[in-house]
Amino acid sequence: MSSRKNIDRRGFLAAGAVAAAGLAAPAAAESRKAAPRGGRLEGKRVLIATGEFGEGLETYYMIFRLREEGAIPVVGSKTVKRIQLVVHDFEPAYEGYTEKLGYQVDVDIAYKSADPESFDGLLIPGGRAPEEIRLDKDLVKIVGHFLDKKLPVGAMCHGVMLIYTARPIKGRKMTAYYGIRPDIELLGGEFLDQEVVVDGSLVTSRGWPDLAGFMREYVKLLAR
Repeated sequence: MSSRKNIDRRGFLAAGAVAAAGLAAPAAAESRKAAPRGGRLEGKRVLIATGEFGEGLETYYMIFRLREEGAIPVVGSKTVKRIQLVVHDFEPAYEGYTEKLGYQVDVDIAYKSADPESFDGLLIPGGRAPEEIRLDKDLVKIVGHFLDKKLPVGAMCHGVMLIYTARPIKGRKMTAYYGIRPDIELLGGEFLDQEVVVDGSLVTSRGWPDLAGFMREYVKLLAR
């Protein structure tokens, strides 16, 4: 993001307090029951690629927004287990972002077992997870599949790390957390400091304050 003032989510801190109090997040099986009938994305399956310490608000917003449209979100990680998500925010006392424990989410499928052909789209939340999961060779192959096939791919915040790990980004337009701007530009990409950037089948955003615009554009691509 261009400045810390754009990442102020005081209104969401109550959710973090609930998690800090030790209240378990709803299991994935409960939070993602059968998708509602009649949505414009009915029956479409979307892999949400994350891992331990992925950004909680981004992950759950993606899950619930897809369900609202009738799609089937499938949470992927290195292993099938309940993983810990985090809350990233900025506090006046610190120059960098802070990290707190947030909600948890149940993983539906391990990357080694995921067949990319069985999915219609891919979403990559941010947080600290992308730094680690980009080392998973199975996931890198999956991301490459979606990029090569020009299927809808959405990457938020640090999620773009998976994009430039899987394929070259020279000439591509994208945005991300502002700390990743040097990486994008050194790799030949064009960094745009704006809410959402759509470059073909790739949708990117800077972080969770951009979720509404990000998912609006992603849903449009997936509905085609």
